[in-house]
Amino acid sequence: MTNPYYADEFVTLYHGDCLDVREWLAADVLVTDPPYGTQFSAENPKGGYGRRQNAGLGPEGFTIANDGTTGTRDSALEEWGGRPAILFGSPRLPDPPGQWDDRLVWDKQRPGMNGGAFRYTHEAIYARGMVRANNSTFSILTAFPDQADHIHAKPVRLMSVLIVTCPPGVIADPFAGSGSTLVAAKALGRHAVGVELEERYCEIAARRLAQDVLDFGSAS
Repeated sequence: MTNPYYADEFVTLYHGDCLDVREWLAADVLVTDPPYGTQFSAENPKGGYGRRQNAGLGPEGFTIANDGTTGTRDSALEEWGGRPAILFGSPRLPDPPGQWDDRLVWDKQRPGMNGGAFRYTHEAIYARGMVRANNSTFSILTAFPDQADHIHAKPVRLMSVLIVTCPPGVIADPFAGSGSTLVAAKALGRHAVGVELEERYCEIAARRLAQDVLDFGSAS
C-alpha cells in the first residue's frame, strides 16, 4: 500500500509511476490525459510537434515525462481493460488501443505549434461507456487552454463537462498532471484517485485541491 501524497474527503493523490502505484485500478471510470507520443525521440522521429511551449517553468516546461512513445499509455490502458474511459489523444497519431464508442473534439480555439500543411486547433478525445447527461453534451467541446501550470493545458471547465457524462463510481486519473481532472471531480462531488510521476506537479495539484476555491476557467 502506497502512502498518499494528498488526501481529502473526495480525492486521493499518489506520487509515483502509475504502473507501480496501482491504487487507481480499483476505481470505476478512467478520465485521463496520458503522454501520447508527441515528443521527439529515437523511437518517435516524427514527433516533436506540440506540447513544447514554455509553460512558465523555463526549460522544464518544454517537455513531459514518457512522451517520446505511447508505451506508458498503452501499458496503463492494458491494465485498465475495457471499463468505462475517457482519454485524450493526438489527432495526428493512430487511435489508442481498445474499443471506443465516441471520438470527440476539443476545440482549443488557437493553433498548436505542429508542422505540416495544417495548424491544428484541436485535440482528440476518446470515450466509451459514457451516458448522456443532458442535451447540451456535444461532440465538439470548446475551451481555451491556459498553460500556466502544465503543458497539457486541460481546463477544469472542459474536464467537468466530460465527468458529468461518466457513469457512477470513482474517477481514476493515472496521469494526473497538475490536477484538473481531480479538481473537476471534487467540484462535482465525485470521488477520485490520481497518480502523478513528477513531484512538482503533485505539489501544484495538492495546492489546488486544498484551496477549495474552484475556478472552472483555470487550466491543468
